[in-house]
Amino acid sequence: MEENVQAFLFFWAPGVLMVIGALIFLFSKSNKLGSMGKLLIGVGLISILLTPWTIPFSPSSTFGHFIGSILGPTALLAVGLYNLIFSGNVPVGRLSQFERRSGTVMVVLAVIWFEGMHWWVLTPTYPSDVNQYWFIFWATTLLVSSGLAAGAILLTRQVGVGRGQEQRLLGILLVMLLVLILLGFVTDGPHVHAQLFAHEIWLAGADVFGLFVGFSIAILMFAFVIAFYESQIPEPTRLSPPTDSELNHAAEIVSTHVSGGEDDE
Repeated sequence: MEENVQAFLFFWAPGVLMVIGALIFLFSKSNKLGSMGKLLIGVGLISILLTPWTIPFSPSSTFGHFIGSILGPTALLAVGLYNLIFSGNVPVGRLSQFERRSGTVMVVLAVIWFEGMHWWVLTPTYPSDVNQYWFIFWATTLLVSSGLAAGAILLTRQVGVGRGQEQRLLGILLVMLLVLILLGFVTDGPHVHAQLFAHEIWLAGADVFGLFVGFSIAILMFAFVIAFYESQIPEPTRLSPPTDSELNHAAEIVSTHVSGGEDDE
C-alpha cells in the first residue's frame, strides 16, 4: 500500500470521522444517533493517536504524537475546571465541596504537567526533536489565557455583582501567566531555549492578532450586510382606516364575547 493511501486511511479519514461524529452528537436529538456520534469520535481519535506506530513515515504522525502528549493534562484541566465552575456560585445543580476540592487538585496537577513539558524532561519529542506543534500550542495557550483572564477581569468589574473573590483569583491567574511568559523569555528549559520560546511567542501573538482582526472584520461585514439589506426593504404599505361598517361589526363581536353570547337552549 502506498504511503499516501496509508496516511489517508489512518489520519485524514479518521479526522473526517471525528468531524462527522461531532456534528451528529451535537445536532441529533436521537439517543442512538448521539451514541453513534460518540463512537465515531472515539474511533477517529484512537486512530489518530496511533499514527506514530501506524504511519511513522508520514509528517501527519507528528500531530498524532502531539495530541497524545497533551491528552492527559488537557482532560485533567477540563474536568477540574468543570468541577470548580459548577461547585461555585451557581443557581442550580451546584456540585459538592468534595468535587470542588478534587477539581482544585486536578487543575493543579494539570498545570504542573504542562509546566513539566516546558521546564522539565516531559517535553514532547518526536522522534528526536521537540514536536513542532508543542511550540505553537504552548505559546498560543499562554497568550490566549492571559487575554481571556484580563478580559474576564474587566467584564466582572463592569457587569459583575459581588464578584470580588473571582476578580482576585483572575488577577492571580493573570500574574502567574505573565510571569511564566517572562521566565520563558530569559530562562532555558532542558529542551526549549529562551530565544526559541520568545520567537514562538511573537509568532503566536501575530496569529492571535490576525484572528482578532479577522473576527472583527467579519462582524463588521455582517453588520454592514444586514444594514444594507434592511435599507433596501420598502416601507410597509399603510392600511386605510376602518370604515363605519367594519367598526360596527367589530363592536358587535366584542359585545358578544363580553356579554357571554346568546343562549342557544
